Amino acid sequence: MRAIIFPLLLLLIFSITCLETASAQTPSSETVLAPGNPPLTSSIVGKNILLMQWALDIQLSDDQMSTFAKAVVGLWKANNQSEMKDVVLVAGMVDELSKATSDERNRAKTAIRAKLLENMRNYPTNEVNRMLLQIYEASQKGNSAVVSPSGNAPATAKSRYRVGADGFTGIYRMVRPRALNINSSVAENGYTIEYITFLPDGHVYWTLPPEGLLYFDPAVAQRADPDDWGTYEIVGNEIRIVRGPNRYKYVMPRNGERLENPTSLGRGSFRPVPPADGLRLEGNYRRDPSEPTITFTRDGSFRDGGIFRYFGTMQRPNGTVYQDDGVGGTGTYLIEQNTLELRYSDGRIKRFPFIAFPENLANKPAVDSFILRYEETMKRY
Repeated sequence: MRAIIFPLLLLLIFSITCLETASAQTPSSETVLAPGNPPLTSSIVGKNILLMQWALDIQLSDDQMSTFAKAVVGLWKANNQSEMKDVVLVAGMVDELSKATSDERNRAKTAIRAKLLENMRNYPTNEVNRMLLQIYEASQKGNSAVVSPSGNAPATAKSRYRVGADGFTGIYRMVRPRALNINSSVAENGYTIEYITFLPDGHVYWTLPPEGLLYFDPAVAQRADPDDWGTYEIVGNEIRIVRGPNRYKYVMPRNGERLENPTSLGRGSFRPVPPADGLRLEGNYRRDPSEPTITFTRDGSFRDGGIFRYFGTMQRPNGTVYQDDGVGGTGTYLIEQNTLELRYSDGRIKRFPFIAFPENLANKPAVDSFILRYEETMKRY
């Protein structure tokens, strides 16, 4: 069971005192499944199952729940104290999650799912791990007629939104030093990177679309990120924005092609990103010399050496997260509307936002570098 439970992650998210207090309470009305210190109750097992189903977005059958429960009972029969404690901690975590806000639960869910999948894949011989991983992978396949191990939904129709031709709409990117810390007179190390997307129908999406704009669905974006969805209008030299359910108002002055960050949000400016429609690449690309490469040719084909296994937790347009299968392959590619679409010869489809500025594109098709996802810089070598 150690491949399933992850106490260090729990301790980072919630107070150990709260968890131990919650786990120490065993109502007399509960069914005791196995004696021990503490006794294993039906509530503890049920909360562990609940967390697995919630974190992985799966539904266990009665038989699968029974398999899970038997494995937990086995820990108590063996008096496996370390893993018994892990099980009790997870039950306590469910209690704490019920008190958290929706945003806190969503942030926790992303971290928990990533850790669960990592641990299950690290311990594939464990019966419960195999079962949960198979259910999870089957649920991902069931989301689409075309199976994409990366978890990307292979949309069937391109978006009606076409950006870039009007000289304004599209994705904008801002890089600025981290803000001043209230306890310090100097800026923190590093940079903050932000994106904002202006659509031709007057809507604004204050983030980077997880798969670019080629198959962008505004209804999905609004449901997934209501706080980042809004409207805009151009008044003279200003972009006036109304954002989120609370209708926060912002003004972004135009400075040439750049947009100045609203003064209430700090200094900085957003730079427009070309949509790169029809771009072809030529060369080998990777993030780091220690990682695999992906090779593009100007005829529209590619060879993936398994680069995406290093990209960590990624997000789908609907807000759910996944980790790439890490399996390489060959196929054809398309770059359009800030989307890199990879169609593998075995039927898989993967899509990522594609970011490159004019100076990066100057030597096309031997482009020197580009950005995938939020900030994965791929360099040619």
